[in-house]
Amino acid sequence: MLDNLAQRTETSGMQKLSLQFLVPLFLLIPVSAQDAEPGLAGVWKGEIAAPGRSLEIVLHFHADEQGAWRGSVDTPAQFSFGLLWDEVDWDGKTLKVRSDLAGASIEATLSDSKLEGVWKQRGAEIPMHCERQPTPPAMPDTLARQLLGTWEGVLAVGAVELRLVVGLKAGPGGALTGYMVSPDQSPAEIPMGRVDYGGERLVLLHLATISTTFKVALDDDASSLVGSFTQGGQSFDIALERVSQPTQRKRPQEPQPPFPYLSEEVVYKNAAAGVTLAGTLTLPEGAGPFPAAILITGSGGQDRNEEVFGHKPFWVIADHLTRGGIAVLRVDDRGMGGSSLGNNPGGATSFDFAGDVGAGMDFLQQHKRIAPDKIGLIGHSEGGVIAPIVARDRDDVAFIVLLAGTGVRGDELLVMQNAAIMRASGSDEEAISAACATQRRLFSIVLDSGLSPEGLKERLTVAIQSAEEFKQASAEEQAQGLKTALAQLTNAWMVAFIRHDPAVVLRKVRCSVLALNGELDLQVPFKANLDSIAAALQVAENPDVTTRAFPGLNHLFQHCETGLITEYGEIEETFAIEVLDALLVWIRTRTLPE
Repeated sequence: MLDNLAQRTETSGMQKLSLQFLVPLFLLIPVSAQDAEPGLAGVWKGEIAAPGRSLEIVLHFHADEQGAWRGSVDTPAQFSFGLLWDEVDWDGKTLKVRSDLAGASIEATLSDSKLEGVWKQRGAEIPMHCERQPTPPAMPDTLARQLLGTWEGVLAVGAVELRLVVGLKAGPGGALTGYMVSPDQSPAEIPMGRVDYGGERLVLLHLATISTTFKVALDDDASSLVGSFTQGGQSFDIALERVSQPTQRKRPQEPQPPFPYLSEEVVYKNAAAGVTLAGTLTLPEGAGPFPAAILITGSGGQDRNEEVFGHKPFWVIADHLTRGGIAVLRVDDRGMGGSSLGNNPGGATSFDFAGDVGAGMDFLQQHKRIAPDKIGLIGHSEGGVIAPIVARDRDDVAFIVLLAGTGVRGDELLVMQNAAIMRASGSDEEAISAACATQRRLFSIVLDSGLSPEGLKERLTVAIQSAEEFKQASAEEQAQGLKTALAQLTNAWMVAFIRHDPAVVLRKVRCSVLALNGELDLQVPFKANLDSIAAALQVAENPDVTTRAFPGLNHLFQHCETGLITEYGEIEETFAIEVLDALLVWIRTRTLPE
């Protein structure tokens, strides 16, 4: 019942159907030996203790300049630091706090420098005990002023380089606050929960919602921040330089006004999941009714444009199709843009997201300018897994388009993907074979659907610890590596993805299907997946199936050299025009006959 307090917000591009996504790491916040402040203000350390398990927590409280109480919580074992409380109610003795993101609250009383009470989360009430800690040193005013501004750098994660932009400003009472943007993954500003002083010129920037901490020092001329970026069991070097404006990359395909069609900002609900979904509906000019397509993003939280590496492929697709007479609905994923997280923010899978798409179908069918019997689905990557699920479960889906959709079971896809990326990166066949063998061994455990969550974790732990490469690592590397692997392989979305076989679903799909891949796609290798998709639809006796592979295109349908992720952001093209044209012609042929 001790849920992770910071629900992971996956930002796409990086994590599209890949095990190489980032997860968070524990950093101790330095404290001084100064005397503690009276009352609630200060730092409190303790634990919440459920039967058979306890979780360390660190609570931070202060009063702002208006006298209102503010606070945050750290759960080091869950790699979360600085998660802000939405409400802090303190009457001098009794404390009540609430976090909407974590679905958690505290009711406690203060007595003799101890906070004791109950932690409530997901229906459980767990005893909590915390004791006051020495007051941390205050950040010097000079250092705080020097940190203000915009900072930019590059984070190298294996073969991938991601630009990061950090903004720091003075918040209420003069305390530093700020945000981080990973423009190659999403334009969204991720708020900092807390900025801690680490002594001398060292600061710790905590982003609890993505379980991330920057531990960086300001150089003598206040022009760069150098140190580490930590997320999960992994730590990476980072250097941020002061800039007046973040770097902008050229994206010549990004649609520009004036537009020869209408755009409506829309909001609708998936009531069963408690999700509010926000998006943009583009409509050809005229009375209609028009055929329509719903765009479905790939894995990880993405906005309605599926923005990644500064590219906005879904906006490019919507613009092209709508100019051609097709209405297009593109929607923010759960927790992104204007869409809410819903009832199960940490445990949603592709099957849950299929419910969101179904809600989009219901919404469009009520729109007076949409032809209710001519609504189809276009899914990219994981979206190509979700579209067939919806089409199998509903008989009113007019067509589905799978853009780099998968046709093989999740474990097979991830092994295939890893081998393709390693080979394109220059790894030798022996190293590729060893890496794939390790993946298969771990995935075989995840595939056992009879295991309880605890049983899955236990089996994976034994398998990881028995690996030769694990035994040869240092104790610190072992601890971090085990946490990272378990966080990845027991994640609800990942477990469901590994176990899911798209071919089983496709064998029951009878609507028109178009499946397109790039021949240099390393994340969803084209031949095995297109062959499996075609074979499954043949079993379904589907009368209208088209599959096609495009030479020289990668997973994002860009013209490229190698297909490696490192090229995605460097390529100015967002989406190949020949694929856009093929998509439009195919849909028009089936929905707008001459």
